[in-house]
Amino acid sequence: MSSSGTLPPVESVPPPPPPIQPYVLKPPRPKMSARATRLTASTLLLIASIVLAVSMAVSWWGASTTGAGASLEVGFLPGSSYFFSSSAGGGTSGTQLYTNAGLVHVGHLYEAVLGVLVLATLAGFAAVVLGYLGAVGSFRSRVFLRVTLILTVISAGSAILLPALVAGAQPSSFTADGTTFGGMAGAGCGTGTTPCNSFWGSVTAGGTTVSWGADVGWYLSVAAAVLLVLALVELLLTRKAPYTQAEVGGVPGSTSPAAGGSGPAASAPAAAPGASAAAAPPQGAGAYCPRCGNPMTWVPQYSRYYCLTERTYV
Repeated sequence: MSSSGTLPPVESVPPPPPPIQPYVLKPPRPKMSARATRLTASTLLLIASIVLAVSMAVSWWGASTTGAGASLEVGFLPGSSYFFSSSAGGGTSGTQLYTNAGLVHVGHLYEAVLGVLVLATLAGFAAVVLGYLGAVGSFRSRVFLRVTLILTVISAGSAILLPALVAGAQPSSFTADGTTFGGMAGAGCGTGTTPCNSFWGSVTAGGTTVSWGADVGWYLSVAAAVLLVLALVELLLTRKAPYTQAEVGGVPGSTSPAAGGSGPAASAPAAAPGASAAAAPPQGAGAYCPRCGNPMTWVPQYSRYYCLTERTYV
């Protein structure tokens, strides 16, 4: 505060636009608190991150063939190997490298899937930690909210990208390799519907039926993407939440009937046009901004309410 007893102007706060909008004594609509919204977003992030982690350990695409008294099932895992189970010869099962089955391009695809999954999962869990700490007040700066938003965008973008990438790139990868899942009978890159031109499908020939399509991991990624988008929306809703006493320092000479008196130390409101002498705030239950619905701060030097969220007088 300057020696004259007035608040110094701050360049980051633009002058209030005329005409002056009337304030309201009640919120325009009921709103979930910023803390509750962040807790909800963090919980959605946690569930989505766990789902993504689980999807790394299960098959993303599977195929099965039955006929002649035998069956064979394969499941494509993120990484460098796939799972197989055969009833022939007394029954065998295990994992095999994509490259050993002649699926070099498919192997590269699923190695990329694993890498993006790891990135999305780590970003998701990091956002969870920051989200919960921000909700309970351990990280008071809103810089951490921005970081949480960035991490959530990374995780959500990856979860959205992966199912589309696998569904779109796998058939062409089969074509580039010239074979499908180790040359499984009846499912080569021939004419008609095959895994080389369709992500989902089924074909019967010579008494053998081959079916293929997305498996558990692929659907888990889709579910995680939905949860992450919902979490992102929840976090975006908190960007205009009112400043709390823990987040900001007091604005000299100001009180907030609605929020207990708080204001950002680095964002003190500049002088309002036509400011008058100090006066008490109007009688009532406390003013709320007509734009965003958040509590406003009374600045007695100018006898005006100031919205800390919209950064303007009303």
